[in-house]
Amino acid sequence: MTPSGLPGGRIRDRALTAVDLAATFVLAIECALTGVQADFDLFGILVLAFVGSVGGGVIRDLLLGEHPPAPFRDWRYAALSLAATAAVVVAFVAFGRVGNFTPPLAVDIFEAVGLSLAAIAGARKSIDYKLNSASVIVIATVNGCGGGILRDVLCARVPRVLHEDFYATAALAGAALMVVLMRQFKFRNDAAGAIAGVTIFALRTAALLGAWRLPHLR
Repeated sequence: MTPSGLPGGRIRDRALTAVDLAATFVLAIECALTGVQADFDLFGILVLAFVGSVGGGVIRDLLLGEHPPAPFRDWRYAALSLAATAAVVVAFVAFGRVGNFTPPLAVDIFEAVGLSLAAIAGARKSIDYKLNSASVIVIATVNGCGGGILRDVLCARVPRVLHEDFYATAALAGAALMVVLMRQFKFRNDAAGAIAGVTIFALRTAALLGAWRLPHLR
């Protein structure tokens, strides 16, 4: 039995599912746009959108011992990645080459929204499983960044999490804040998640706009 008393090693939380699905859709659009800019064909864009949008959630669920992972047992995850790809295709048909009116910064800021939602989904699900604070922060960061790592691997480039400042750092900070708010100050799940999500988005966007950098050794 799970901590919630449900069979099958799964947590059922409607608010969590809503955040997870929202993250999937946002990240799928970002990955589809990345596929367009990388000159992938239509199938490649669809694969990139699916893998990049659900990858973090799949890794999260495997770490939590939830089998099969939510994206493989709930049709809505695949449907949202397909809808996101379709939206990019429709934009292409209606307005021409979408890469011409989606500058890299716009795609990055869009990704920041997905990073925020995914990290909060990971933190909330880990807290539902009553994990210790350190584990919550790690899994939240993996949930936020995992899909981006897989996206970058498929695009044959060094994962951004390894060299982009305040990417994983933003997810770590937001997850830590959520844990503190809930466990030290007894905030409700929704309120703590909203504050932490805004914090992640603000840190990531400020880093993009201000070119914030952590120390490099070269």
